[in-house]
Formats: sequence, structure tokens, C-alpha cells
Amino acid sequence: MTSRRLLLLLFLFSLSAYGQLKWYKFDKTFIDQHYSQDGGAIGSLKVSAMHPAKNPHPVDCGGHDGELHIGIEENALGNGAVPISSLANQSDSNFGIVAEPPNVKRGTRLFTTIEGADGNQAAFFGYFRLWNEGHDVGQVFPSNPHHVLEIHPAWGIGSTGFRFNPLPAMIFAMPRYSGYGASKFVPLLKSVPAWLRVAEDQRFVYVQLLRADNFYQMPVTVKQRRTFENGTGVAALVDVFSDSAHQNLVYQNLTVVTAGNDGLSSRLQPNWSTFLLGFFSVNLEESRGDRIRSRKSESSTSTGRTRVLCFRRAASEGGFKFAALCRGG
Repeated sequence: MTSRRLLLLLFLFSLSAYGQLKWYKFDKTFIDQHYSQDGGAIGSLKVSAMHPAKNPHPVDCGGHDGELHIGIEENALGNGAVPISSLANQSDSNFGIVAEPPNVKRGTRLFTTIEGADGNQAAFFGYFRLWNEGHDVGQVFPSNPHHVLEIHPAWGIGSTGFRFNPLPAMIFAMPRYSGYGASKFVPLLKSVPAWLRVAEDQRFVYVQLLRADNFYQMPVTVKQRRTFENGTGVAALVDVFSDSAHQNLVYQNLTVVTAGNDGLSSRLQPNWSTFLLGFFSVNLEESRGDRIRSRKSESSTSTGRTRVLCFRRAASEGGFKFAALCRGG
């Protein structure tokens, strides 16, 4: 009994080292309207007002990918009912959504055009990413409302007087990116079965999330691949390793997702061993009870599904040095 209790305490301590566990809720009507049933989580969102940040993020190993935060407040989401997302124990947490086009540079046409549309209606195309990076608390800005749901990356955007059609090529390699390797992703992946839970009632899907880091880089070997409807993206089933030789298997059957027609999608073929830089996401459509029961019989509270969304192959030289952008979903 003592040894079992000690193991439990050590396990709980390892989880607390990552961050807090919280339950969130998500409106089923919003999921039905914006998520396809092919598991892609790639889609579009129209809003009545957007608020871009004044500066894009840098590109560095702290999880920044040059993205420009574009805040969308709850009342601009046009769902007809609120909340779309919220802390589960609150009736409404005033959560918004943030759209994040990557690799944005000051002075470019994309940046200046978006900045000039502050407060205007907009439409975005990209990946619906769900993860807790800690943006559900702290100071609120127009460009960064409290949220756990993002369109990240957003590779298509339009507003009054302009339209940048969906262009996966805008998500390109990240030079100088390093860090966040096996010492980071192995403990997180092994902890997933302990904290990722989903439940539902008539109106909401509930997801328990752990606060965790943004980007991770992983050696993987591709096992299977499939294309989403209309060619919007590609999903691959991969095994994850902790070493550059792809020998020490640490996680099986992780789904990675990339935009269709980008430089990586055609290379995600069975038996390909490579290095990917990406971020994690939970797919709300596949967390629905009827979707889970279609895979196997489970109770109304069950384990959710984690994905990593990827948009570039990572080059490896002299160990874990990567030059890539690849993400999670």
C-alpha cells in the first residue's frame, strides 16, 4: 500500500509540474457548423469584427512562429448563442477566439492590410486548434481575449476590401528553431491518458485540459496517411521516438495533420522516418460521444484524442537541431 501510494504521489507531482487541470465546455452548434466529420478540423470562420495586434511575434525556440494574433471577441462570433467556449463551471467566461496567421512580417502587404482592417468584419480559413497554453487567465487585450480555442494556423483571411485566398505555402520553414525535444514531449505524451477526458450533455462537449507548452519537436516514422475531403489537409499516423536514430519508441499511433498542397503533405508516406516540429491539439468533433461510440463502446466520460499539427519537415544536423514549422491538431 505504501509503495502504491508513493507511486501515485510521484505521478501527481509530475502532472503538477506541467500546470493546472481544468474542464472547459464547447457549444455543439458551433462544432456542427464549423467542423467537418472527416477528422480534419480544417475550416472557415466568419466574424463581425477582428482586432489584430500591433506587432507579430518573433521566431524563436520559446514557441513563437512569427504569428500575428488577431483577437475575436465572444460577441463577434455570430453564433446566435453564447458561450461558444467557457470554463465548465461558469455559465459564461467571455472567451473569444484568436486567429493566428504565421510567419507575418512588419511592412509586408499582408501585415499592413490586416492592420488597416482593425474592427472590421472578417473571414478566416485554417485549423481549429484546442489547447491550454494559459491564455484563459491574465490580462485581456483586444488582440488576445481569454481563450483556449484558436484558428491556428490561419492560412486564409479576408475582410473589407481584400481577400488573401487560402495559401498553405505561407506556412514555411523556421530557421534557428531549437529546443523542446524529448525531455519535453516524452513526459507530456505519457501523461495524456491520465488527464485528457471528454464528456457531453445536450448542449456542450466538455474537455479536460492540462496547461502545457506550445511547440514540440519529435522524431517520427509514418505508418499510414489519408487525405481530408476537398484536399484541405493530410493526416498521417506516426510512431514517436525519443532519439534521432528512431530506435527508442515512446508513443504509438499519434495523428499528425498538415495543410493540403504544402511542401510536407506529399512526403508524409508510409515508412518515412523524419523529424517534425509541431503543436498539439484536441479535435472537438472527434470528442463527441457518438463519434467515440462509433469507434468503440464507452461510457459518457471517456478519453479524448490528441493530435499534432504539422506544416514542415524538420531538418536534423548534429542531433536535435531543426529548421522547420510543423504544428499540432
